[in-house]
Amino acid sequence: MGKGQETKQQILATALNIATQSSLDNLTIGGLAVATGMSKSGLFAHFKSKEALQLNVLTFANELFQSIVVKPINRELDPLGQLLSLCDNWLDWYENQAKTCIFISAAVEFDDQPGAVHDQVKQDLANWLSYLNHKVSLVIKSGQFKQDVNAEQFVFELYALYLGSQSMSWLGVEDNQHSRFKYALNQLIARHSA
Repeated sequence: MGKGQETKQQILATALNIATQSSLDNLTIGGLAVATGMSKSGLFAHFKSKEALQLNVLTFANELFQSIVVKPINRELDPLGQLLSLCDNWLDWYENQAKTCIFISAAVEFDDQPGAVHDQVKQDLANWLSYLNHKVSLVIKSGQFKQDVNAEQFVFELYALYLGSQSMSWLGVEDNQHSRFKYALNQLIARHSA
């Protein structure tokens, strides 16, 4: 990675932190200039517009998500073990991102704002759900889940548990180990196990 690309990655890491702490919509080139100690014109040369900055942050977050959540899965585990590993990594993502998820926050924030950012967030979340569906389908195919399990319904419930765990953490009902999420996930798995 060249120096220019390395600098851009550092800028995007700072931008993601700002967007996570505040909101993606509150992220501006001017605010980022203050946070990084760079000039607005220097940042403008990298991003050209607020929307381009937001899209770059989402791309950066997606790459980070892949490296924290998806890539570390032990491929030697059976399909259910991989799914559980994926869920643990997903919880780590939440903890590492200041107890929030940029994609979920942005989905709420840009829900009624048509445009490129809305479309990118929607696509990122759709890709994630598709990946989860694939992993659950492999568990079914392996015989670890009953053959009549509907992967999409399982993922719907899994995703609802994840969102609930985030909300309950904020309210102080869920602990830092996500015990309620893990208990509910074990119940969900037990209900569908072959």
